[in-house]
Amino acid sequence: MCGIVAYLGPKSVDSVLLVGLTRLEYRGYDSAGIAVLDNGEITVRKEKGKIKDLEDLLLTHPVEGTIGIGHTRWATHGEPNRQNAHPHVDNHGKVAVVHNGIIENHHTIRQELIEKGHVFHSETDTEVIPHLFEDYYKKHKDSAKALQETIARLDGRYAFVVLVEQEPDRLYFARSGSPLVYGRGRGESFLASDVSAIVPAAKEHLHIDNDQWGWITKDSLELRSKTGEAVPFEMSRTQIDVKALDRAGYDHFMLKEIHEQPGIVRRIIQSRMDDEGIVRFPEMNLPNDFLNRVTRCMITSAGTSWHAGIVGKFYLEQFARLSTEVDISSEFRYRNPIADGETLVMAISQSGETADTLAGIHQAKAKFCRVLSFVNVTTSSIARESNAFIDLMAGPEIGVASTKAYTAQLMNLLFYALFTAGIKWLVSKEEREQILHEIRLLPEKMEQILARADEIKKWASELRDSKDFVFLGRSFNHPTALEGALKLKEIAYVHASGYAGGEFKHGPIALISDQMPVICIAPQCDLYEKMVSNIEEVRSRKGRIISIYTEGDTIVPSKSDYSFAIPQCADYLTPILTVLPLQLFAYYSALERGCEPDQPRNLAKSVTVE
Repeated sequence: MCGIVAYLGPKSVDSVLLVGLTRLEYRGYDSAGIAVLDNGEITVRKEKGKIKDLEDLLLTHPVEGTIGIGHTRWATHGEPNRQNAHPHVDNHGKVAVVHNGIIENHHTIRQELIEKGHVFHSETDTEVIPHLFEDYYKKHKDSAKALQETIARLDGRYAFVVLVEQEPDRLYFARSGSPLVYGRGRGESFLASDVSAIVPAAKEHLHIDNDQWGWITKDSLELRSKTGEAVPFEMSRTQIDVKALDRAGYDHFMLKEIHEQPGIVRRIIQSRMDDEGIVRFPEMNLPNDFLNRVTRCMITSAGTSWHAGIVGKFYLEQFARLSTEVDISSEFRYRNPIADGETLVMAISQSGETADTLAGIHQAKAKFCRVLSFVNVTTSSIARESNAFIDLMAGPEIGVASTKAYTAQLMNLLFYALFTAGIKWLVSKEEREQILHEIRLLPEKMEQILARADEIKKWASELRDSKDFVFLGRSFNHPTALEGALKLKEIAYVHASGYAGGEFKHGPIALISDQMPVICIAPQCDLYEKMVSNIEEVRSRKGRIISIYTEGDTIVPSKSDYSFAIPQCADYLTPILTVLPLQLFAYYSALERGCEPDQPRNLAKSVTVE
């Protein structure tokens, strides 16, 4: 969850680290810190709070140097404070470490080191790493050997970087589970949790693989395997557009990313569908004869991606006639699912680093299932460890609450279902042409919705004192209800629950009173009348009704306190449109309540620990 960055080169290291940490702040913002080799000594500066708090500290207590490490924290072990902030050092302040992950056996190691006379100053699991390194360095007088023995003692997921006072020309690193990238520029080297932290200076980069370790100098990388053998590697050209990493005039990344969605959907349509209406996935290297044999799909994902997976189930069953299960990743990895070689496991993750989803992939492959991942980062761990991947093509998503990645997931899942239906000859040419005609109209319809954002802004203002919300939807829009509730919880800190409309009277209806706003997603679909009945149930109990309905419908808005029309579209496309006003409602609700939309409390963008 945390973000780490390291630098060795000719530039002032504090400014390089601060830029990198700012780019990584979506990974955690409970505290931040840096350690720099300043006039031959390790100097640590760290502070509770966000990167800005660390910047303020550095203005009054500056550091100088050209080699250093930095960290932005999402707290796991120990409360968010300066004492628990990274970097952590050894007994004598000669070794400093930044770490992303969890050391599961840290209690045992800590007790062992305390008995040897080591003194600990934090509650974190990370602090055992510099102390272990110090212990083995005393034994070997060799940093590489000390690092290798340190790694051998650690259980859990980690990526960490070590700054050693006696070695001003190199930084040591190790990776097992958590992401780590090496970048190389002109006479300078970087290490980071994400390549976004080191562009544009890093012209080339390499994703460090699991169980690899080594060290960098300002112009070289030494890479070793778990057993200590040298590992050959090939660098990739870094091609991230730096413009995608700024707000482009919007007040927040979240608002920018909401408004980027029509363009992203347009790009996905252009990339996935040719002029003949044939769907293609050139990056997916699973053979058609295997896909034609697949009789069952199992989708594993978490959070917003799980909601996309539920919509994906509808797509796969409706178009490809594939029996499909959807599991929360943290449940899938432990439940020993029944699966075989004819089962396709599909993993969905924006970051491609979600720990539970990655563990589920390992379990699926152990059962000899092939894994197809849907990822927004094609160099991520999940993409690399799957048999094949599909690029979501959403572009970098910085806001912690996912928006554009969600609609990109829905689009790619829909296209994949149509692709599978094509190779199974389940959709006629006429049906396919009609479906693809409807899809081509989506971007313009999305733009029409976003152009009316002020209507949603007014709702947020008038409902800012409401403490609880219920979201209702059916069929394709039950996941939309779940997603709308999640967004409101994530960034506005408002209690909200999403339910399938048919489940409403089986308990949740007890919540309804004149103080309870109920958001009803009621487009004119197959179950429209059922949703109208849900609205009547709420009205009869004096609940406040907010509805999302189809243009031209007069019934739903007449029964609602607030209502928002979406353009007419096919049932299966409604989730891509109905989610937009709910994203906007969560965003404006957060502003009305004085919350920070891009960096909600207690959350991080990439959940890389269990």
